[in-house]
This record gives sequence, C-alpha cells and structure tokens, in this order.
Amino acid sequence: MINNEEGLKAATSDFFKLFWSINNIEPPAWSSHWLFDGTIPNHDKRGCYALFEDEKIIYIGVAIGKSNQKYQGHGLGDRLKNYWKVDKEKKMKQYKPRDNWKEVTSIMTIGFDKDYYFIAAALEIYLIHKFNPSRNKNYKPTQD
Repeated sequence: MINNEEGLKAATSDFFKLFWSINNIEPPAWSSHWLFDGTIPNHDKRGCYALFEDEKIIYIGVAIGKSNQKYQGHGLGDRLKNYWKVDKEKKMKQYKPRDNWKEVTSIMTIGFDKDYYFIAAALEIYLIHKFNPSRNKNYKPTQD
C-alpha cells in the first residue's frame, strides 16, 4: 500500500468493505487536506486523522474522547489542537504546526456519526498496521 492520500483512501475503503455492515448508511469519507487555515474538517465529530509531511503520512491517530462540556463530542477538534498553534506572525496562514510537529504540512480527518464513532478506534489500528507511519510510537504493528 502506497503511503500517501491515495493509499489512505484505498486502505480505508478496504477496511469498510470488511467491517462496515450498517444498513442504509454510507461510511464516512476522508476530508480534503487542512492546510492550517480556517476550520479543521470534522472538528465537531469523533474520528481518525492523518498527519502528512508533503505527500507522505507520518502519523495516524484517533480522537474519540468526549472533549469538554461546551464541545461535547468534538473529539477531532479537541485532539488536533495538540498539533497546531495560532500563527502570531500571520504571514499567510491563520495557524501553523507546533514546534514538535514542524514537519507536518497538512492534516486529513474522517469524522464518524455519534452513534458509530467507536469504529474509529479499529480504523486507526488497521491503518497503522498498513502504513507503519514514522511518528507512531505507542502502537507498532507486529510482523504477520
């Protein structure tokens, strides 16, 4: 599987073919690349995210926490704030990657309906297994 957006979408499609059996409901789809400007796609949902360095996926994560009371269920918006900060220089973009994630050039998200967000945890592990991104340290796929 190629470690890029095309590979990510293909692997996700394979995952849903295997594990999505919810009648009459289409599985969610990946957003376009968020380039540190405007609102993060799916910020108001729980789901998975992929961090990119140019075309390459360097980290895959899951955001299924409840968040705080005001933003209940906004797992992606809450989790992704760990990767960006306000660009006080505002040369071009409103935000920029945090210092420990400077290599990140874009972020993609996939948001799940509130009744099915738990499937995101399985998708995260599946995708890490397929791509073994360089910055994923807590879970490393085992050899098959």
